[in-house]
Amino acid sequence: MAELITTARPYAEAAFSFATENKQLAEWSDALNNLAVIAQDAQMEKFIGSPRHSDAEKLSVFESVMGSKLSDSVKNLLVALADNGRLNALPEVAKLFDQLKATAEKRIKATITSARKPTAEQQRKLSAALNTKFDAEVDIDYVVDDSLISGIRIKVGDWVVDNSAVTQLQKLGAAIAY
Repeated sequence: MAELITTARPYAEAAFSFATENKQLAEWSDALNNLAVIAQDAQMEKFIGSPRHSDAEKLSVFESVMGSKLSDSVKNLLVALADNGRLNALPEVAKLFDQLKATAEKRIKATITSARKPTAEQQRKLSAALNTKFDAEVDIDYVVDDSLISGIRIKVGDWVVDNSAVTQLQKLGAAIAY
């Protein structure tokens, strides 16, 4: 997985740079996400990985599925990926592109997991606190997981705060064991 990220990063950065210069971030994001969905199809993954099919054949399938939604500039990226045998990196390219886009737009995603659904007032306070902490507009997905017993787990990228009862009990158990 780390290798695929390394492979995808230069393509995502080049696409992001081009899209930014041409004020086409939304269009590129949509196109890359559509291409990623196509590339993640089980049959398509086999097709892409098959040495029996030429780069032109692989490219042709993407073009036919995308139809008029495939701009010339996005097609150029596809050609570069195909020429280098990297079409399998499309999902990661789309993901990295969207991360770059979100950063540029000062938007980030967070997941808040709790044992029960937070009230509207709690959601408002959590949103305000995260917006302030990250100096960005935080899009929050709320997840209910009753196995946490109580408390909350907040995840924003690599940053995690886990104040759930189940985690506290696990820490206590580990401390007692030593």
